[in-house]
Amino acid sequence: MRSVYLYKDSLRNLVLKFKYSDRFFLAEDFGSSMYEMMKLYDFYKDAEFIIPVPLNIVRRIKRGYNQAAMLADAISSKADIPVLKKVLFRKKITKPQFKLSKLDREKNIKDSFFVKNNDILRGKTVILIDDIVTTSATVSACSLALKTAGAEKVCVLALARD
Repeated sequence: MRSVYLYKDSLRNLVLKFKYSDRFFLAEDFGSSMYEMMKLYDFYKDAEFIIPVPLNIVRRIKRGYNQAAMLADAISSKADIPVLKKVLFRKKITKPQFKLSKLDREKNIKDSFFVKNNDILRGKTVILIDDIVTTSATVSACSLALKTAGAEKVCVLALARD
């Protein structure tokens, strides 16, 4: 896993505006930075698909967009790697992670993800995209679901990490 930024100070404020205040224009700049980071590491070079961390349906409807999917699209346009948005899904509504301790985050997110269309992932290398990684509980749960579905390798790329 790699991230472009540390989640603090003015960058934290900017990420929160992107995530909660409809600052969609930031997706392109953030995606460009993520693409530049991706180019630095060999383990991203074999990726065949980009998969964003999915939001649960309630948050998706309330927010109106999935910020990880917007980042994935921006990266895809530069990397020429297709985005799969209808493969990884949340199967339960969880509490917001930012309010929880590390242990509670792991419990909260455990068994929250599932994969449809397993055949498309079999033997493939994928890049999992998330906006903010703190304890890695979410990306770990997503990676487990993708690997269980047959993905050969899951590389994580985040915009920011705590």
